[in-house]
Amino acid sequence: MESDGTRRLLVILQAAFNALDTGGLLIVDELSSSLHTKAAEAILALFCDRATNPKGAQIIATTHDTNLLRSEWLRRDQVWFTEKDEGGATHLYPLSDFRTRPGDNFEKGYLQGRYGAIPFAGDVRSLLQRNG
Repeated sequence: MESDGTRRLLVILQAAFNALDTGGLLIVDELSSSLHTKAAEAILALFCDRATNPKGAQIIATTHDTNLLRSEWLRRDQVWFTEKDEGGATHLYPLSDFRTRPGDNFEKGYLQGRYGAIPFAGDVRSLLQRNG
């Protein structure tokens, strides 16, 4: 009878604690799926804090939650973007490839397109137009 978010959090935490106990690797697709940004950030914090991660466990996670770009736990070299080219190939590159200043709002910069990797949605209203 628990929410999707609570159930997902428990599954991820079980895997996270296992990785932290063994110094292993946790891979999570769509970390923020069904989770509040603060819950996702708390999971990241477990891996970024030496007190909770003395064995050097690592997490690799994908997300569409741009709020995580404001997290105090993430460094520029830990944030990577993916972008498809015209041929459909995906390119991967770190935020650290871009010149930034201390105090920059990475989420705002991303949403403004400064770092690329913005999906092209086009004009959704055009889907309502009928041909002929």
